[in-house]
Amino acid sequence: MAGSNGCFRTGIKVLAIAVAIVFILVLPLTLLGRDLANVLFSPEYVSGILRNRLLESGFVNNIASESFLSERWFDELDVGGGDLKPMFQYLSPAEREEMLAALIPPEWVDAQLDNIIRSLFTWMDSEQPAPRLAVDLVPLKEGLLRGKLEGMLDTLIDSWPSCTTDEIEIMSQELMRTGEIPIEICEPPEPYRSQVLDFAVGELGMLVDGQPDKLPLLNSLDVPVSELAAVKQQLQTLRTAMMWSWFLPASLLGVIMILIIRSMRDIGNWWGIPLLIGGLLSFVVIGIIGAGRGNLIGNMLANIAPGGTPFYRALEIVLLGLLVAVIRLMVFHALLITGAGLALWLITRQLSKRAAAKTAPEIRPGDEVPAELVSGIPAPPPVPPLGSGPDDEQGPPSGIFG
Repeated sequence: MAGSNGCFRTGIKVLAIAVAIVFILVLPLTLLGRDLANVLFSPEYVSGILRNRLLESGFVNNIASESFLSERWFDELDVGGGDLKPMFQYLSPAEREEMLAALIPPEWVDAQLDNIIRSLFTWMDSEQPAPRLAVDLVPLKEGLLRGKLEGMLDTLIDSWPSCTTDEIEIMSQELMRTGEIPIEICEPPEPYRSQVLDFAVGELGMLVDGQPDKLPLLNSLDVPVSELAAVKQQLQTLRTAMMWSWFLPASLLGVIMILIIRSMRDIGNWWGIPLLIGGLLSFVVIGIIGAGRGNLIGNMLANIAPGGTPFYRALEIVLLGLLVAVIRLMVFHALLITGAGLALWLITRQLSKRAAAKTAPEIRPGDEVPAELVSGIPAPPPVPPLGSGPDDEQGPPSGIFG
């Protein structure tokens, strides 16, 4: 019977060790999954990273300044063809940036980015069949019609070379013949300059006023609603699995408690040590991710965008920002887990030492030290005194022989 109890206890201990090993191995992976979900599925995190990495860093502004009103910009967008390109060829880089800031204010870009991100997360958590992604053009239209358009055109005309006498004569004759001021790629003197500016402001003002108040983004992607519903379902399932992945290591700690924990000392050994090792292993995983983040991002973008393009660079910067945020969150949680494991182990170790000290016999100065404390060999049992045997307990003989 005693042998079967010993085998049972040994089997329980082996099973608890196996559960502890599984806990140590899954803890870093579940920690990575939960922190990844905390970053990817948080509008605050995503909006903050996009704003910091793309807007506040100047990346978007630099890319826009390099391409705005350039030869490639007109060729790719097919805006105005050969009629408009000569008008902007005299602008300096500083003047291009000034016009770009007036046309697309940074605060407007920030507001649209935040609105798009929140619309995506609202769609993911609602019954909407498709996300309502749109760019609000009303602030741009109002700003242009209230003076910014005139300022941009004034800057544009200032960049042109001065008109020659022949060009002024042609302009004057055309104005007398048709009643409309012709626009030549040169800066005319007054009063022709004011007339050219007013004419351009009027024509472009009607063009701006005729634009829609909102520009839908999803319509240009031409994605079926059924595919969007499937994507939303996949995202919801992925978020749930990643957010609740911590339940697996927590359950394993519960199994360990049921199997073998019977005292505070057991908590330090069977909870503290696995938590400590699992936290340290999490730091190893963090180091591997940090060291290979360049290759990881490159593999993710290999089939999305060609390398070296502005779109590729923007995605690379965003993914790097998201990965850095995940790593920082993992470091914080790994520190908490490691600290908790170390604290449990040290506390129970100290409690065990105190308990052992209380159970040991107290020896005062001058007292005789028991032989077993000196030699480590237990003392023999005491010998009963003479006359205390079983025959003596019966008393003196009585009766006939008394």
